[in-house]
Amino acid sequence: MLRKNIVGLLICIAAMGVTTLGFAGIPDLDTSSCTMLNAPVGVNVNVYNTPDGSGSLMTEARAPIFPVPPAPGPYSTEEDATITVTLLDSGSNPVFAYPFEDIWLENPPAVPPVNVGDPAGLVACPNGTIADASTDINGMTTFSGPFYAGGHVDYSNDGNDTNDGKTYVMVSGSPLTNGPLLLLFNSADIDGDGLWTTSTDVLLFSQRYPVAAGYHYSVDYYFDERDDISDLVWFSAARNVQCP
Repeated sequence: MLRKNIVGLLICIAAMGVTTLGFAGIPDLDTSSCTMLNAPVGVNVNVYNTPDGSGSLMTEARAPIFPVPPAPGPYSTEEDATITVTLLDSGSNPVFAYPFEDIWLENPPAVPPVNVGDPAGLVACPNGTIADASTDINGMTTFSGPFYAGGHVDYSNDGNDTNDGKTYVMVSGSPLTNGPLLLLFNSADIDGDGLWTTSTDVLLFSQRYPVAAGYHYSVDYYFDERDDISDLVWFSAARNVQCP
């Protein structure tokens, strides 16, 4: 009997500990953090999205090479842009089991916008940019992609990354204050309506792809600051994709 009581007491204590750890913590936007641990410092990296999630993983992000190498290149490198998020409460304690669907990415347009008339930054399908999993015992989770999204971020290759759109980690609708991240997104769904169509996306691509049209980030999927055959291949492969 005594043994059963002791076991029961231990179970209650364990349950109380898990309850306290899992549900008492409310993420504090100032003490919590997000970072791209393996990405180059101070440099924009780009991730290619599609509405059906067949785009790039975060480990397949790309960054231009500077100074520009002689022809024939390559002019960009593959980078790991995986985002690590750590949620802490106001006492700097880990917030365990915070729901993954309440942690997502947003990328609003720059102010003033670089691409007037284009979609408002990253346009996600429903739950298209949420975290990989709920936070673990250390309050940590990741974003590894691929994402279900269209549209594209504001970017101009003027050498000043502070002028470009930035990515924010949102926690229940509010951004973590240690952001934003130098992370860009573009997509074959150029107009961000959730599907690849000949009437809009093909038309926009045909207007922006030719060399004579100048550089357009919205169709630079290989992100080498050139609109060339590699971008055409990626765009064509996304034919007829749409949000789930």
